[in-house]
Amino acid sequence: MRKLLNKINLRSFALLFVIMYLTISLIGAQVELMTQRREYENVTEQKERLEIEIEETRGLLEEDEDSVYIERIAREKLGYAKPGEKVYVDIQSE
Repeated sequence: MRKLLNKINLRSFALLFVIMYLTISLIGAQVELMTQRREYENVTEQKERLEIEIEETRGLLEEDEDSVYIERIAREKLGYAKPGEKVYVDIQSE
């Protein structure tokens, strides 16, 4: 009778150990999956931002020799204005 109880206790302990091991492994896998999913979403967002930046840069390259582009650069970077045009500078933002 005692041998039978020892076998049952040993089997119960082994079964409990296997269940605990599988549970811990499953939780670890879930955590890893969530981490990789977040990383994937971040990389996807970064890719979208870079694609928008690439399209803007391509537009600038196509616009490079265009007089509109030259005029815009002259106004924004060099502070030029057309004859008779008044330019106001916001000094509070500087």
